Amino acid sequence: MHQVDVCIVGAGPAGSTLSHFLHKLNIDHLLIDKSQFPRDKICGDGITVDVLNVLKRIDPLLLEKFSQESEMLPSWGFCFNGPKGQELRYDFKEAGFPVAPFFTSRRMDLDDFLIRELPEGGSGEFWPETELKGLQRIEDGFEALVNRQGREEKIRCKIIIGAEGEKPVVTRYLGLEHFREKDHLLAAIRIYYKDLKGFDPGNHLEFFFDPHLLPGYFWAFPLSNNEANVGLGMLSTSIAAKKINLKKSFEEIIQRNPHIAPRFEGAVALEKTKGWGLPIMTPKRQIGGEGYALIGDAGGMIEAFTGKGIGPGMMSARIASEHIEKAFAEKDFNFQAYHEHMYRYYRSEIKHTYRLQKSLKHTWILNPVMSLASWSPLTRYAEDRMIRDFLKWV
Repeated sequence: MHQVDVCIVGAGPAGSTLSHFLHKLNIDHLLIDKSQFPRDKICGDGITVDVLNVLKRIDPLLLEKFSQESEMLPSWGFCFNGPKGQELRYDFKEAGFPVAPFFTSRRMDLDDFLIRELPEGGSGEFWPETELKGLQRIEDGFEALVNRQGREEKIRCKIIIGAEGEKPVVTRYLGLEHFREKDHLLAAIRIYYKDLKGFDPGNHLEFFFDPHLLPGYFWAFPLSNNEANVGLGMLSTSIAAKKINLKKSFEEIIQRNPHIAPRFEGAVALEKTKGWGLPIMTPKRQIGGEGYALIGDAGGMIEAFTGKGIGPGMMSARIASEHIEKAFAEKDFNFQAYHEHMYRYYRSEIKHTYRLQKSLKHTWILNPVMSLASWSPLTRYAEDRMIRDFLKWV
């Protein structure tokens, strides 16, 4: 029997980030994951400024080390490409940031970096190849049954944290709803490519709004070694309503879209199409309660319009760590306050992204919006606003 104060199930960015913060707080904890690292995870691989902020909060040296890793590609801007080829491009190369405001990194590399940089010894342990097989409440917390490298073991903890991704088992064992129904789920596919053309020298993140995909979008994100993460995503309700086959749509778009097809001349696919579901933010999902909290994808910490998940996932871990510290100080292990904190923190983002999902369903809406947004004074205002906000983060 292994006794620990906090057990974190899942060692992706959210789970490993929480472990980093609990090490800083000297809180006894155990991080488990069913996989051996490094391992792949289907994702868009975009790293936003909120990730950089969390790394800096863990340790400024960790952010510095991250930015110097060869597999972490700095990205100095992004571009929205409209149905008619309109470009709404923002470049922050001369904005005075200490590091690039965005990066791209294969999840295999990002997740492995976060695990490798965990302190040795101290207040926490990491058990790879350890799968949760059962969970029950006991008088002073939880008892978890795990399969650790083929051996059955039991773990007792005061607090259980679900961080195991979009198909969480902690949620199921606790009897909670996960809201995987179509209204709260994005579907996406990803393919890694070699020698994709047309990227900005600043490694900009490229978003394309194809008329047949609205309100979804196609993306192309540059990676190290002249590779790229390419994919498309859409709200599941729209996929059902339009009877869309994402894999077939992907193939059609890279062949017929005049603003996308030229980029694929001579490009080589490095893998077969991989798909996954992304549970999006909704306050209907209960992510904190007596003795438990859900973070990252397990808590639905994915922004509804862009599918951004790494940043909100790591931010949920940071906020959860504050509530865990408070729980031990006050001997009160109900995490309803964490639930309320997270949805208060992301209230405006949830409202605006759902509104965007509903409004950008048709080209007759998107085209004038893109034209207006491309107006120079408005573009400069938006860029200045983003620079001010980004500087607050980093």
